[in-house]
Amino acid sequence: MLSIGINDAYGVYQQHYQLDEFPNATTTLISWIGTVQFLVMCIGGVFSGFLCEHFDTRLLNAIGAVIMGVAFIAGSYCKTVGMLMLTQGFLYGLGASFPFIAGTSIPSQWFTKYRGFATGLALSGSGVGGMWMASATQSLIESLGRPWAMRVTGIIAMTAVLAVSPWMRVRLVPCKSERLVDWSLLKDLRFGVFMGALVFSIATYFGPFYQIPSYSVVVLKKSQSWGSNMDTLMNGLSVLGRLSVGLLSDFVGPLNLLIVNTALAAFAILVLWIPFESVGMLLATVVLFGFSIGGVVSVIPVVAAETFGLARLPSIIGLLFIGYFAGGLLGVPPMSAILDNVGHRTNYTSSIWYMGVLPLCSLALLVLMRLLITRSLRARI
Repeated sequence: MLSIGINDAYGVYQQHYQLDEFPNATTTLISWIGTVQFLVMCIGGVFSGFLCEHFDTRLLNAIGAVIMGVAFIAGSYCKTVGMLMLTQGFLYGLGASFPFIAGTSIPSQWFTKYRGFATGLALSGSGVGGMWMASATQSLIESLGRPWAMRVTGIIAMTAVLAVSPWMRVRLVPCKSERLVDWSLLKDLRFGVFMGALVFSIATYFGPFYQIPSYSVVVLKKSQSWGSNMDTLMNGLSVLGRLSVGLLSDFVGPLNLLIVNTALAAFAILVLWIPFESVGMLLATVVLFGFSIGGVVSVIPVVAAETFGLARLPSIIGLLFIGYFAGGLLGVPPMSAILDNVGHRTNYTSSIWYMGVLPLCSLALLVLMRLLITRSLRARI
């Protein structure tokens, strides 16, 4: 709920930094705080996947909880973008990588028949976390200021993740490997194509979460609270998407649903958002994108588990985190640079076009992957 949920709610901080605290800093520079947070979480995920094979996941989860809390409390005393990048970005991402990989990989080990729904339920926690964190963060910033908002967040994150750590136990004792990453999977063409699709999917994920709050203020002339509410709504719909797609994947097939939801995400951006600058169409975009992108992230681990096996799932997901890392670099930083240099921080059209092309690339690779597995349109995969 909190490890990735706090990252999902970064759009509220982005809005605050961009419009209030650091108005002279570029959008690109400010976006790097949230981007570093996610990138370090991904690289930390590679190491934590290896560590989960050698140490008790409950202990690693508790260590991560402490680092998460310390990161936000330390960040509350920072006055520059650089120091926030170090604390709110780097340090938090390092701590969050442990509970994130545990929460991603463990549910698949405990369920067989309803693996998709179990994983979707577990990952829906990030949507719930992002939903209430976005609203809570905006309220805390308005009532107590940004420093105390970060301190409260840090205390909540540390306490909550520590509380659930005793239950983060693996079911299957993984094979211990001396290698940090299991590169042998890349010999499988299907996995290589899947990695490529994953990169474009993750690149798509964070753009609307980071840019819609400020878009609401700059383009639609709405309040900052209204903009943060769009993040809340998007996270809420992503919960429904994760749960429904997780349940349906057990009957329809996870890869099939990954393809459908990726197509819906592209439709939301390219058809509903780009042609219109209206409140109604932005709401439609938020609803469809939130629901579909939630479905995308919930079935990625299920596709990995069902297609490539459970025995080394922690290491597989550790390898997938490298794809997440590449997607993080391909997503928000270029979008923000386009907004700064092409849109001059007021015209979001070019940046939105870039967001829309990303899921189309992912969709093409996912269709190719499915063709490599089977050409039967009715196959449940």
